[in-house]
Amino acid sequence: MSNITFVLFARNEEKRILYAIRNLKNYGAVIVLDGGSTDQTKELCEKAGAQFVLRPFSDKPQVETQENFEFIKRKIQTDWIYWGYVDNLAPKSLLEKLTEISMQNKVKMVLIPLYTYLWGNTRHYAHKGYSPFFYHKDFMDYSQNNIHGMGKFLGTKKQILKLPDKEEFALKHFSVYNIGKFVGSHWRYAEEEALEKYRRGKKFSVLRMLAGMIRYWWIYRKSLKNGSLGLIIVLSYSFFRLMSYARLYELERGISLESIEGNYSVLKEKMLKDFD
Repeated sequence: MSNITFVLFARNEEKRILYAIRNLKNYGAVIVLDGGSTDQTKELCEKAGAQFVLRPFSDKPQVETQENFEFIKRKIQTDWIYWGYVDNLAPKSLLEKLTEISMQNKVKMVLIPLYTYLWGNTRHYAHKGYSPFFYHKDFMDYSQNNIHGMGKFLGTKKQILKLPDKEEFALKHFSVYNIGKFVGSHWRYAEEEALEKYRRGKKFSVLRMLAGMIRYWWIYRKSLKNGSLGLIIVLSYSFFRLMSYARLYELERGISLESIEGNYSVLKEKMLKDFD
């Protein structure tokens, strides 16, 4: 019997959900935690043998919260959780390794290589990194989690296993973006991130903004192997950092479309006095 539950986050994923379920279902129970799909995601999940569950309402829809985590733990019967997304696929060698890890007591969290494809190009990875997608349910905490965060590990460094940076252990991330979807999706991330910073009292800084833009250029530098497309990718991610800090700048100064119109109205009235 498997000691892993695969938790997949989804919303309107009818085009991709079956790939993920087919990939994982032979290695443990698959629960699709749905954010309110209006397409055929539910029907496809249940037909494929996965459990479809609506995730609890949250006033932080872009953030994985402790409330969500506690909800998930009540739904599972295993010690280990794979916390993932429907646009990732795992090679068989990785799933066999995770199954092996789930049967021992020494390791409590696994850092998995994550290789990302972007804009439909599969000749070169746009990014390579690591993600803590696999852990024992008693060793993770999301109570202080922020956007883009993956929770806080409650164990020791000795209880963390970092898998080798090799194809056989790497999740493949099939990120579906064109420029329209990228700007729309990342504006929502930028808005949430700026609000978080603003609530915590973190101030706008030109230097931090520029550093963030340069950092994302560096993170996605591998995509430059894709020529013109690679340049579009690194500039898009750098612009994402610009959006986040620009929004923080606006929040600090109370800048909105209404305030802008108000400021303009004062000068317009002044200019139009000569016409009355």
